[in-house]
Amino acid sequence: MNVPIQKPTTLAATETAYPLIQRMRNPYWMAPMSGITDLCYRHLIDEMGAGVIISELVSAKGLVYSSERTAKMIRVHENPGTLVGIQLFGEDADDYVRVAPQVQEQGAHFIDINLGCPVKKVVKKGCGSALMRDPEKLYVFLQHIRANIDLPLTVKMRTGWSHEELTIHECVDAAKQAGCQWVAIHGRTRQQGYSGQADWELIADVKRNTDIPIIGNGDIRSADRARQLLEESGVDAVMIGRGALRDPWIFKECTGELGDTLSPTPTELLHRFHEMLEPVYDMRRTLLYLRKLAVWMAYGYPGAAAFRGMMFSLPTVRQVLTEGEAFFRKVAHLPRPKFDEAEAFMMGGHG
Repeated sequence: MNVPIQKPTTLAATETAYPLIQRMRNPYWMAPMSGITDLCYRHLIDEMGAGVIISELVSAKGLVYSSERTAKMIRVHENPGTLVGIQLFGEDADDYVRVAPQVQEQGAHFIDINLGCPVKKVVKKGCGSALMRDPEKLYVFLQHIRANIDLPLTVKMRTGWSHEELTIHECVDAAKQAGCQWVAIHGRTRQQGYSGQADWELIADVKRNTDIPIIGNGDIRSADRARQLLEESGVDAVMIGRGALRDPWIFKECTGELGDTLSPTPTELLHRFHEMLEPVYDMRRTLLYLRKLAVWMAYGYPGAAAFRGMMFSLPTVRQVLTEGEAFFRKVAHLPRPKFDEAEAFMMGGHG
């Protein structure tokens, strides 16, 4: 779209145009991650201080057809301490309109549309990153949804389809003109998938050329890096994904709320997660999610590889909690692991 961008002259004008972001707890957000940011993990990360929390990828079509499994994915925990959004994908704009009341009834504060997913089964339907190939079509798509739902609308996108198709400026403008409340940008193209480095210079350039709130995402492994990118890029907030999996305290550290010792401790966090999981899932899934959290938090400590192997062989929740407590007690005197920004860890997700 070739609509000229006119920036408001005052901060008050920005707040009036984009009120949703004014309600965030802080500018350090949990990135939506497929198979990870479910109801219980979102609840846990809420208690750990994330600024805004967004669900894993949910099929709008699945909600239209009343899939029980899909319906469970849009549940929101009671009394969230900050904004909680549900991220949807689908090629039919009318599907979003049909399911918006369901999302609203669950207590979500906004609907987020995924324009970043590079996965073939999503893209071949015209969803995810494929919607970025035609910014004018994207505008019509988003405008139709925004005009017919009550919840605020946000989007998450990549920088473009490929380095030859960097449509991010045009797509951000389409989102702005359609009435979206913010745009989150994963600084990679669809072609890159999760390889290479996120292009934070491009994210910063987008921010300089628009007044819609921009949220940056990609390659944040530490609180220092999160604070640095927030300041240098000028974005309104940053999303932390994989870095938060092995360091759930990262949000407290970003905001200066974390002291010299981990609070809650890894053992306390594991037990708290169990309390959240038990009423929601059967024993198999409870066990799986507990194992995952334990090995994520152990990553980087001596003996972590052997601990991981043991965790995934334990048959009961009690054993996972007991062995987890023993491991974290053994490493409690050690400094927290530091991670290289270029280090590969959990190279997946969906946006």
